[in-house]
Amino acid sequence: MPVGVGWEERMKFRCVVALFISLVCLGSLAQNNNALGAKGALAATDNSYVPVQKFDPKRDAAADIQAAIAEAQRTGKRIILDIGGDWCEWCHVLDRFFEKNPEIANLRDKNFITVAVFYSLENKNEKVLGHYSKVEGIPHFFVLEKDGTLLYSQGMVKLETGGEPDPEKMKDFLLKWSPAHTESAAKAN
Repeated sequence: MPVGVGWEERMKFRCVVALFISLVCLGSLAQNNNALGAKGALAATDNSYVPVQKFDPKRDAAADIQAAIAEAQRTGKRIILDIGGDWCEWCHVLDRFFEKNPEIANLRDKNFITVAVFYSLENKNEKVLGHYSKVEGIPHFFVLEKDGTLLYSQGMVKLETGGEPDPEKMKDFLLKWSPAHTESAAKAN
C-alpha cells in the first residue's frame, strides 16, 4: 500500500484481496467437486454385478436372483435360472456344450443373465424355487422377465437329440425367449 493512504482505502484494499482469495478458493473447490461428481457418476454406472455360474449349495439363491433382476433391469436382458448341481452329470454335459458352441453361448449371454441355482435332494432351494412351476428334471431352465416374472419353464429333454444337447433346439429356445425376439413378435401382432 502506498504511504499516506487512509484507513478506509486500506480496508477496501484488504476486502478486495480477501474477496479475490475467496473466489479463487471457491473456484478450486467447485472444480474438485465437479471432478468428484464425475468420478461418482462413473462409479454409479460401473457394473458391479458378478454372475453366478457355478452351482453352490451355500449360496443365497434368493439374493442371487434379486441381483440378477437388478442387472436385467439395468441391461434390458431377461434371466435364465439354470437349476442343477455339481453332482449332476447332465449339468456338466450342458457346460461342455456351451464351451464347444461359443456362438450359442454368446447368444445366451447377449440376451440373458444366467443364474446357477443349486438343487439336490438335501437342498431343493424350495423357498426360492417354490415361486415357480415344478422342477421337472435336472438341469432345468426357468426363463424370467427382467422384473422376475416367470415366462417359461424348460426341461432339458426337449432341447436334446440322441441324449445330447441339440444346437439347433438350444438356439431356437434362446431366440424364442430373447427380449429382442419377443419384442419384434409383439410388434408384428
